[in-house]
Amino acid sequence: MHKNLGFETAIEFYGCDSELIDSKVYITDVLLETAKILDLTVVNTTIHKFAPIGVSGVIVIAESHIAVHTWPEYGYVAIDFFTCNQKYDFEEGITFLKEALKARNFEKKEITRGNMEKIKEHMSVLK
Repeated sequence: MHKNLGFETAIEFYGCDSELIDSKVYITDVLLETAKILDLTVVNTTIHKFAPIGVSGVIVIAESHIAVHTWPEYGYVAIDFFTCNQKYDFEEGITFLKEALKARNFEKKEITRGNMEKIKEHMSVLK
């Protein structure tokens, strides 16, 4: 049994093209292409364009989800990949995203979610 239920890779992109990251169509296309590059199975897509600026949304994948939030006024994009197992290597997708968003730089953070020992501890309390 796995020690964790989920694995999250959070990427922060800086110095992005403000016009591109304010486009719902562009962000949707870029995320769908990223899912394709990473061989992730797209289930549903919900992307919202805010007024006056900004785009947020999620692509539900069979493996869990990809979430996006853009701040065109700062040239900043936050993207999270959440998967149910640790086998995914997002490097090729991150490289594609950096180029597509015309980001000058990015930072990647990885965290585990759903510690099974803690879950089991709390499940015994429910019985």
